[in-house]
Amino acid sequence: MKNKTLLTTLIFVFLFYSFAFAVTKVANDPTQVSVGARVLGMGKTFVGVSDDISSMFVNPAGLSNLENWQLTSMAGKFINEINYINLGYAYPLPKGTLSLAYVGSNIGFIAPAPTIDTVDGVRVILSTTEGVAYNYDNNAVLFSGGVKLKEFIPISFLQNFAAGFTFKLFSQALSGPDISNGSASGKDIDAGLLFDPYPALRFGVTGQNILPFDMGGKIVWKNGIEESLPSTIKLGGSLKLLGKNGLRQLGTHNFLIALDYDIKPNDSSLPGLYHFGLEWSPLDILNIRMGIDQDFLGTSDEILETANNFTAGIGFLLNGYRFDYAYHQYYSISDNDTHYFSLSYGIWETKPPMKEFVEILSPLDQTIAYENNVKINGVILQKQVKRVTINEIEIPFDGMTFETTVNLNLGKNGFVLSAFDGKGKILAKKYLKILRLATFNDISKDYFAKLPIECMATLGTITGYPDGTFKSENRITRAEFLTLLLKSGDIKESGPREPLFLDVPDSNWAAKFINLASNMQLVTGYPDGNFRPNQSILRVEGIVIVSRFDGLDVLQPVYEIPYRDIPGRYWAINEINAARSAGFLKFLGERFEPNKALTRGETSEILSHTKYISKIISDLLDWKIGYF
Repeated sequence: MKNKTLLTTLIFVFLFYSFAFAVTKVANDPTQVSVGARVLGMGKTFVGVSDDISSMFVNPAGLSNLENWQLTSMAGKFINEINYINLGYAYPLPKGTLSLAYVGSNIGFIAPAPTIDTVDGVRVILSTTEGVAYNYDNNAVLFSGGVKLKEFIPISFLQNFAAGFTFKLFSQALSGPDISNGSASGKDIDAGLLFDPYPALRFGVTGQNILPFDMGGKIVWKNGIEESLPSTIKLGGSLKLLGKNGLRQLGTHNFLIALDYDIKPNDSSLPGLYHFGLEWSPLDILNIRMGIDQDFLGTSDEILETANNFTAGIGFLLNGYRFDYAYHQYYSISDNDTHYFSLSYGIWETKPPMKEFVEILSPLDQTIAYENNVKINGVILQKQVKRVTINEIEIPFDGMTFETTVNLNLGKNGFVLSAFDGKGKILAKKYLKILRLATFNDISKDYFAKLPIECMATLGTITGYPDGTFKSENRITRAEFLTLLLKSGDIKESGPREPLFLDVPDSNWAAKFINLASNMQLVTGYPDGNFRPNQSILRVEGIVIVSRFDGLDVLQPVYEIPYRDIPGRYWAINEINAARSAGFLKFLGERFEPNKALTRGETSEILSHTKYISKIISDLLDWKIGYF
């Protein structure tokens, strides 16, 4: 009891003198203690663990690991004097997780009321009156977010990194006799990173209260006193020895060890603090925890030392709920032993499957079709379902099954099946994606250019014949090749009105494309001034034109001949080598046959690798975009 009275008096004296003298002091951050019973039971080590909603208090990057929404709460009485509570909610979005939390602390105490006496207008030393009641509140609201960096920065180096932030708004209040302007507010920011080099290993770093004092990272009292919020750099790592993604599997056992290290970057005189923790789960419903939480301890000689505070805890999981208890010693004083309790929801070891109300039997999701319509068959799994719609059109059903025919447009078709109960409430939604491609009756299933032809025809880049054929082995003329090439590049039609070649009058159907190709220096024609638009284009001619059009690297060194029939000093070896390196000529064997006429099928395959066409084909085949 004597220790508690001394502590209460010290807290009061500190607060009183903060109001008596206008100097910058250090504020207390309530989020340093109120981090959740699971974290406290593990020695307050969590920077490199960060796998549930408690991440918002320690390393917000860990919020990116949440797969479903979670709630948490905590209550405890720090050294049996200061009440702490927290409430938090986290909600995952498609590209990250956002969370909101409240942290509150409060202490009420009886202490001597200090007064300032004056004699003849001169202030003299403090005197005291009888003990009176004081109250101190210290609260914070936290806005946090965490994301996987790969969702925003497509760099392979960042594939296993996550980042997060926490914006903190503080409010404090001190009430009691002789206290005026006893309220304050402030703000600060935390930022964190996580790195998972291996499934069992994780590293983290957090900067707490990193907003500079001059930029607003402080507490400001109404009487003008400003208090800084101490910055901390926390480094941490965790290793999962047993369990899913662990180094070993041993039945239902999960075993995790973790270590954190705290640095005070703004005060080199303060020693670093270690935090060690472990968590063992012999059963899916049980967690056992233990740790060491180092903290600062002042001695009677005014020397700052570190105290190794033992911690322990236990957790019970059932149906998504988790109850956590933590026991925390402070400074080896039994009266300071503190008990913390947390209750969370959304914490699943094995999440139960959602109740299914309706199922689509055929066609399968992500189906490629060639017909202009398709039958959708399904089954109703629950009697609560009273109405079914597809794209908001009601579908009749017989008993527990339904069937309907829907039309398909060329390209992407998205269908949303909705199941309703008798009151019109949506019970479930199912999504069906069907890609309808153009087809030709003379293209065999194993033809090398089947997919490029179908995709380009679907996109309208190439066309077939009225009889439903493509005639892939037909030769292609020089005029046809240029027309397809320039259309495939999304090039605006422009060029001089006057003819550039003797045999290409302005009335020629392909004159604008031939003239444009000449202006782009893709073609030069023949020495006699003719272009010969109706002449079949040779394979080597087509590759030279494409390499110029698509900006291939024709200056790359040629260390060996690309094909057996292309000698080392062949006039177009650089263009042929560049096209081969870029993947344009995968359909060829060991021989190039430069003087062989290009066919419609070969042209389709080559053009499908140009920058513009390959991009729109990739988008066409991407099931993630363009359906809903």
